[in-house]
Amino acid sequence: SEKSSLTSYGSEGSLDGAPKLGSNAWYVANADWTEAKEHKNEGRKVPGGAVNNGVHSKLQLLRKMNRDDDDIVNDDVGVIVQTTGIDLSPTRALYAENARNVCIVFTDIVGFSRISMDIEPLKVMDMLQNLFNRFDELCDLHGVMKLETIGDAYICATNLLEDDDDDGEEENDRVQDAAIRALAIAKDMVCEARNVSIPSPVGGGGMHDAWIGQNAAEFETLEIRVGIHCGDVTCGVLGQKMPKFMACGTAVNMAARMEQTSLPSMIRTTREFYDLVGDAEENWLKKEVIQLKNMGEVSTYLLDPILSYNSFE
Repeated sequence: SEKSSLTSYGSEGSLDGAPKLGSNAWYVANADWTEAKEHKNEGRKVPGGAVNNGVHSKLQLLRKMNRDDDDIVNDDVGVIVQTTGIDLSPTRALYAENARNVCIVFTDIVGFSRISMDIEPLKVMDMLQNLFNRFDELCDLHGVMKLETIGDAYICATNLLEDDDDDGEEENDRVQDAAIRALAIAKDMVCEARNVSIPSPVGGGGMHDAWIGQNAAEFETLEIRVGIHCGDVTCGVLGQKMPKFMACGTAVNMAARMEQTSLPSMIRTTREFYDLVGDAEENWLKKEVIQLKNMGEVSTYLLDPILSYNSFE
């Protein structure tokens, strides 16, 4: 479609008569998004004898890129792509596209640097694994796409690489649904983080122990900050070593700023996101205009998910 076109590089080809390359890198080199959608219901054979029933989804296309044709057993392999058989250009993205009205959710751990100062590295990794695994499960529950983790930050999105024309849903309704799912996972993330214990410091004592002692009620378990924004992004696959799907743009930066200016166990959103979900949530604490470097004054809204959940009890 015009608003979600896929730009791919490589020799010309079609889904028929695909060569055997040892990986699904062939899809990137030869299948463009429009052609893939045309064949989505035809059950055409592809390398390895698999039936091409899933190429109509761009996310599934990325997944096919990341698994061997002879071993198509796992539909949830993520978005780090395999490029066997492709002559990558050092100056062009493997593919790139613009996506509209993407809801970006940014989270990070409150006081992570101080928490990890006196903790054994393996314990820090176990703590992050515990937290991020919970977030991964929430992504599955709410239909949210995990983008990446950077240190203690976890980034995910809705309305990115999602099918948008199979059920006749109007764009405004689709975007609002994506925003509601983004807010739902953000609220659950705040609550789940509070179920992850902070490991004991090495040998006791130290700055971490003193910090915990002064703030025991708040920091015996993790807390996160969350920021959300809805806007346009550019996404694609970059890199010759470990090529990886990524998203960038002003919308991503704005979501990050919302997280950075949020408060512990709180969610800060922009006006653009609030306008999509404001009526679906009653427990907004306040509207606040904040000054952001290089972005000027931005109207934001603060939500306490704990208060929101308690109101249902």
